Amino acid sequence: MATVILAEKPDQARKYMDALGIKHKPKAHLAQGSTFLDPTTIVVSARGHLIELAEPEEYGEQYKDRTNLNILPIIPKQFKYHFIEDSKGYYFDIKKAVQRSDVNKIIVATDKDNEGGAIAFNILLFTGVLKNKQILRAYPTATTKASIVKEFKRLEPITDTWKSANAAIARSRADWLIGMNLSRVYTKKISDLGIYGNFAVGRSISTTLRIICDWNAEIKNFTPEPVFQVTGQLNQDKLNIPLSTSLRVVGNGTNNPKEEFIKLLNDKGLIKSNMDGKVIKVTSQVKHTYAPKLFAKGALYKTMSKLYGWSQKKSKSVMQKNYDEGYQTYPRTDSPKITLDTYNELKEKLPEYLALVGINSDKVEEMDEDHLKKYLTTESKADAHYAITPTDKIMTPTADVSDDQRKMYEVVVRQSVALFIKPYTYSSFSLELDVNGEKFTASNTGTLENGWKDIAPSKPKKRKTKEKEVIDYTKYFREGEILPIKISSKVSQTTPPSPLKSIQLYETGGLMEKAYKLIENKRYANILKNAKGIGTSATRDQALESLEQKGYINIDNKDVVTVTPNGWLINKILENSDISSPILTAKWEEEYAKIKAGESRASDLVNATKSLITAEINHSIQDWDEEEIKNYYAKKKGEFDSKFSLGTCPKCKSPVIFVKDTKKREKNKKYDRYQCTNKDCDFILFKKLIGNKALTETDVKALLAGKTTKLKKNFVKKDGTKFDAKLKLIHDNKDDKYKLGFTK
Repeated sequence: MATVILAEKPDQARKYMDALGIKHKPKAHLAQGSTFLDPTTIVVSARGHLIELAEPEEYGEQYKDRTNLNILPIIPKQFKYHFIEDSKGYYFDIKKAVQRSDVNKIIVATDKDNEGGAIAFNILLFTGVLKNKQILRAYPTATTKASIVKEFKRLEPITDTWKSANAAIARSRADWLIGMNLSRVYTKKISDLGIYGNFAVGRSISTTLRIICDWNAEIKNFTPEPVFQVTGQLNQDKLNIPLSTSLRVVGNGTNNPKEEFIKLLNDKGLIKSNMDGKVIKVTSQVKHTYAPKLFAKGALYKTMSKLYGWSQKKSKSVMQKNYDEGYQTYPRTDSPKITLDTYNELKEKLPEYLALVGINSDKVEEMDEDHLKKYLTTESKADAHYAITPTDKIMTPTADVSDDQRKMYEVVVRQSVALFIKPYTYSSFSLELDVNGEKFTASNTGTLENGWKDIAPSKPKKRKTKEKEVIDYTKYFREGEILPIKISSKVSQTTPPSPLKSIQLYETGGLMEKAYKLIENKRYANILKNAKGIGTSATRDQALESLEQKGYINIDNKDVVTVTPNGWLINKILENSDISSPILTAKWEEEYAKIKAGESRASDLVNATKSLITAEINHSIQDWDEEEIKNYYAKKKGEFDSKFSLGTCPKCKSPVIFVKDTKKREKNKKYDRYQCTNKDCDFILFKKLIGNKALTETDVKALLAGKTTKLKKNFVKKDGTKFDAKLKLIHDNKDDKYKLGFTK
C-alpha cells in the first residue's frame, strides 16, 4: 500500500522529501520513495490555490458587460470553480497520485491556517477521494528534518481542518459576492462622472482604507489645544523631587480650559504656591520582569522597523528567505507562544545560540513553571501557528546568507534565548503625599541586574548618557511626616498624530489589530478583539498590497502611507456602509466560529451577504449625489496635486507628480513615472533610465524648471564607449512631445 503527502507549495514539498530521505530533482514538486510512513511514500505539492472561484462571465454571456448594472446583483445558485491556468499541471499530478488504487492514506501537510485547510479540501474534493480514502493531518511548523519527522510521526484526524476549511470557503464566497458586485457598481457609476480608475470594493480592503483615511483626516483636521496640569516640587535635604498628580484640564475646542483649570484649583484648595504635604506612603521594593513575548509576525515587523528602519515589504521578504532556508520557523503567525516541545528544543540548542550572540552561560536561569506558562501553548492543532523562533539549523558565521538575513536571524535568536536568561531585577521606590486631600506622587527605579535585557534585541547605543540619580525615598522620609510642597502649574499643548507608516497597520498591537476600538457595540468589539482584529497576519499583507495596486494609497520609501484622490473618494462613498465598517468583520468572525463548531452552515453567511449586497446596490441608486461626489473628488485631487507636485507641466501647466507603477507589467521591472495630473495631457517621464540609472525627484524639479540635471556618469553608447552628461528636456515640434536629451 502507499501513502500520499500533500504539501501546499513546491519548496515545502522538497523540504518534506529531504527530511524523509526521498530523492528528487532540484525543482521537483513530485517524488516518491521508501520512508518510515510507508515503503511507497509519494510527496506531491500544490502551488497555493489551484482552484478558484470563477469570474462572473462564466455564469453567462450577459455578465461579460461590466458596465451593465441592470443585471446586478450577481448571485450564483451554485458557485463555480475553475483551475488557475498555469497551475493545472500541479492539480493533475495530485489527482493521479491520490487516485492510485494502492493509496489508502493521504496526509494533508499544507500550511496550518484556515487557508491551508481550504486549499487541501478543494483539491481533494475535485479529485473525488474525500470519502473513500483515509485522510490525516500533519502540521510541520519548521523546515528542519527533526521538526518534519517529529510531526509526521504524530498524525492527527482531519476533522478540525475540514471544519476550518468550510469557514474559509464560506468567507471566500461572501468576499466574492461583495467584490464582484460592488466593484462593478462603483467603477461604472464613478466613471459616468468622468472620474476613472478601478474602484474595487472589498470587506478587508475597504475597512483598512477607512482606518487609513481616519488617521490622515485626524492629522489634517488637528487643532492644538492647551493642556493645564497641576505639579508639585519637594525640596528636602538637597533633594529636588518633582511630584505629579492626575489633576489636569485639556481643551476640546468648545470649553475654556484656563477658566476650568482655575476653578479646579479653587475647588481643590490648591491656589497657594507653598503648602504642606503629609507623607502617606513610602516604599522600597525589589521587583523582577521576565523576558518579552516571542515573535509573532507583526511583532517581528515592528522590531525590524525600530532597529533598522525596515519596511514591511523588506521584513516579509527576509523572513520568508530565512524560513525557506531552514533557519526560522513558519513566518505567517499571529501567536507569540510555543509548545513545550519547542521550548525543550530551544533549550537543547541553547549553548550554540549563546555562542552566536556572545553571551556567557552564567547568565542562564531556567524559568519557574508558573512564569513559563505565559509563553507556552498546548499541542492543540486548532490554535494559530506558533511563535517565530530559530530552528535547529544554526546560521554559522560562514553560512552563505545575506547581511539582512543575518540581522533578522540574530534578532530572532536573541528574543528566543532571552527566555532562558535571568530576569531583569530592579529596585522600585515610590513616595506618596497628601496635599489638601489630593495625591501627589514620585517614583524612580534602579537596576540591580540587567538579566535578559543584556541579550534582547536593541538599538546600539550612540553614546553614554548621564545615568539618572536613583533615590531610595525610605532613607529620607517616613509616613506621617509633614513636608513643604511648592505647587505650580504646567501648560503644554496637544500634539497631532505622526504621519502614518504602513508598519503601524501591520505590527502586533497595530491599527488593524486594534480595529475593535472603532466598534461601539461591546459584544462585537470583544469578538473582533479575540479574533485579533482585521484579517490574519497574511491577509493584512495582502490588504495593503491590494490598496496600493488599486491606486488607493501610496507608500513612499520612508514607509509613509498617503491616500490618493481615488482612495479618498471611494472611502467617502462607503462612509455610511457596513462594507467598510469593522463591525462586519466582527459579525463574520462570529459566523466562522459557528461554522467550525457545526452550529451554522456556510450557506448562512453567504445568504446574509446576499442581503447586504442588495441593500448596498439600492443605496448607490437612492443616495447618489453626483455634484457632491464630483466636488469632493476635485477638492481632494487639488490637495493631493498641490502637496506632491514636483513642478508644472511644460505642455499644459498642470502639476506633475510621481506615480508608482502597481501593475507590474514586466517581471522584475516597474514603470514608475513622473506624470502630468491632467488626464488629457500625455507628458510623462519614466523614472528608469538606460544603464540602471534613475531620474530622481530632484532631477525632475530641475527639468520642469527649465534647467539641467546634475552630471550623471557612465552612460554607455551602442559601441560600448562610456560618457558623462547632464539631462535636459527637449521639445519635439513634430510630435509635440517632450523628451530627455543629453547636454554636451
